[in-house]
Amino acid sequence: MNAKAWLAGALAVLVLVLWVRRGPNSPPGDPVPAPAGGGVLRIMAQAVDSLDPIHSRNYWESAIVLQLFDGLVRLDEHLAVAPAIARDWRVSFDGTTYTFHLRRDVRFHHGRPVTARDFVYSLTRLVDPRWKAVDSEYYTRIRGAAAFRSGKSDSVSGLRAVGSHTLQIALEQPYAPFLQVLALPSASVVPREAVESGERRFSQSPLGTGAFRLKRLGPAHEIHLESHSRHFLGRPYLDGLRIRTVAALSDRGSFREFARGRLDLSFIPADQIPRASTRTDWAIRTFPVLRLLYLGMNVKAAGTRRQLLRKAVCLAIDPGDVYGGLTDFEPTDRLIPFSLLGSRRQPVRTPNLEAATQALREFQHRQGPLPKLSLWTSVRLPEGRRRLERLLEGPRSIGLKIDVRSVDSMRELLDRIYAGQAPMFLLGEVIDFPDPDALLSRLFHSRSNGNPFGYGNPEVDRLLRRARGTLDQTRRSRLYRQIEEQILSDHVVAPLALVRYSLVHRRQVRGLQINSLGFQHFHFRKVWLAPG
Repeated sequence: MNAKAWLAGALAVLVLVLWVRRGPNSPPGDPVPAPAGGGVLRIMAQAVDSLDPIHSRNYWESAIVLQLFDGLVRLDEHLAVAPAIARDWRVSFDGTTYTFHLRRDVRFHHGRPVTARDFVYSLTRLVDPRWKAVDSEYYTRIRGAAAFRSGKSDSVSGLRAVGSHTLQIALEQPYAPFLQVLALPSASVVPREAVESGERRFSQSPLGTGAFRLKRLGPAHEIHLESHSRHFLGRPYLDGLRIRTVAALSDRGSFREFARGRLDLSFIPADQIPRASTRTDWAIRTFPVLRLLYLGMNVKAAGTRRQLLRKAVCLAIDPGDVYGGLTDFEPTDRLIPFSLLGSRRQPVRTPNLEAATQALREFQHRQGPLPKLSLWTSVRLPEGRRRLERLLEGPRSIGLKIDVRSVDSMRELLDRIYAGQAPMFLLGEVIDFPDPDALLSRLFHSRSNGNPFGYGNPEVDRLLRRARGTLDQTRRSRLYRQIEEQILSDHVVAPLALVRYSLVHRRQVRGLQINSLGFQHFHFRKVWLAPG
């Protein structure tokens, strides 16, 4: 799944690292019982369109796909690359050839053993333009993918099965985060005979190797998963998952169902945490996530074409004043989230109204009267709108006229942004894998389909290519810091805050291992229900 734009305040989850063993109200000496098997975990998710790994377009689809499928590697609770179906691997000295040795005890849910040929098929399908995979751009770096996609070859030369249980992947050039990319749900292995059988739509009847398998798409918008007893890492503790789906999931709606006893795990609105904390049978966790909220400006729009005007906006806003002290946010003025390669934790700058005013005066001297600006958003809740108005107090105080325009949905907002009809916009970015390239290349490379700013800087493009091909992490870190500084000095984006979300679960729910990428990397295999 591409690093997806998200509505500020919309749901997704979770933590840098969380190992939940006891609730916050547990006495210090409360013993932790041994994991117990059995039981069904009840959760709520947004309605899904497809459970095909290459077509999972949102968190909830990816979260379910993760339970049903496995890939070569996975990300553990510390975001480190760990073995999955590949028991081990080696990378050539130049970083272009990856050789994976597969486990021999992995079977699809219908019983057939997995072989290297299955991965050749699955990864070829991922880059095949006929399948319109959402994450294909990450894998087009495989040698021969471009020729295959253009019809000049009937196979991808860089994908090769060397015997039944050895897979070799060759890249056109080194790509430092390639192993992390292979941990995405889209790179999961699928059985060709099930995908192409024609009897059932694979998106509705998925067949994988995961710790859980689809039991049925039940009535009343429910998805039932049951444990896969022959999973290569062992049978899950849970007997299954019961997932209620709704058209539009909200933390408030989910928490309401949790409080009524209908769910075991839920999001919780920040204003409900004090009351919920008094419940000794509930546990609450608040976590930072790899999601960046920002104010963006289109460099090709009439109002924001000039850098001096964009500079004035960036200098006048005050993220610390608007987002400081809130449970759901941590103010930032940096692009690279904390904990990622190249990140720097430092005090958030304060607004510089004097420098902002000077930039506007220079703009007026060169260009004439100040244009009227429009900022587009899909934030409609009163609290979110109040934060946005506070954010604009600084730019308005120096003479900028900025109107706020609202749309009804994120899709409508994105359509307007990518059509170049939103000079300014409030948006956020979710990072698919824990590497700065997932954010910076997608948003700021001039040829990226995900670039919402109309931005292009040849020096940034050059540095991005160099950084992703550099295998030394210290050098990569320096390059990404240089890239970040260049982008910020071009004043196309004003970072505002990193996001935190809060989760509540019943005390008997144990073994939650959640990382900062959210539900799309949250395995339920180790979750268990304590007695009582």
